[in-house]
Amino acid sequence: MDRELADTAATLLLVVGVAALLVPALFPVQQVLYHDTGAGTMATGEELRAEGYTVIAYENLSDRGQEIYVASLESPDGAYTVPAGQGAPEFPYDGADEFGSVTGSTDFEERQRLTSVVIERPDDADLPPPNEPVDRIAAEQRRREEAADGRETTPGDGSETATPSGQPSEQQLEQRREAVASYDLMTVRQGTPPATDSGTLLRLGSVLFGTVGVGLGGYLRSRP
Repeated sequence: MDRELADTAATLLLVVGVAALLVPALFPVQQVLYHDTGAGTMATGEELRAEGYTVIAYENLSDRGQEIYVASLESPDGAYTVPAGQGAPEFPYDGADEFGSVTGSTDFEERQRLTSVVIERPDDADLPPPNEPVDRIAAEQRRREEAADGRETTPGDGSETATPSGQPSEQQLEQRREAVASYDLMTVRQGTPPATDSGTLLRLGSVLFGTVGVGLGGYLRSRP
């Protein structure tokens, strides 16, 4: 009787173990589409257009594009993923492939241009706040004006050479903040989920469970 129970348990473990080992093959890892608004830019719409970026007004996005953009803004880290095939038609998911095959370059700015789209936000839109670095506008504006005036700032100690007049006014800074916040840079790409993805972890768990099941079932079957 004990032998019959052992054989039944061994058979069951072998069947379940083999089935668990087949799960990753039957349900392989699927590509996902990444959308990231976290990088941000301190350039205005005119500057971004001059650099070759694609600028699309929010109201001209497809319904799917608007949905993905809002979800990216609502994400704590500014990133949002969807399964491959469920993205928005206006987003350049194949930009990285185009970058590698056409330019053969590793230039970061060129890659970012080909894999990004700039969303022009409407005034007073009922949207989550943009992920643009508007808090750095004052420092950036000051650095540009210093460069234009021929001044030099010593990094780290806050000292600088003689300062002619020309510091940006608060009104100028606010205008700059509004211009930057109106254009939200979103980078997109297609890729494989990371090892910490829930689906990847489930597949790994299935393989481990299947290995243990087959090993234990084989051991029970081989016992005298």
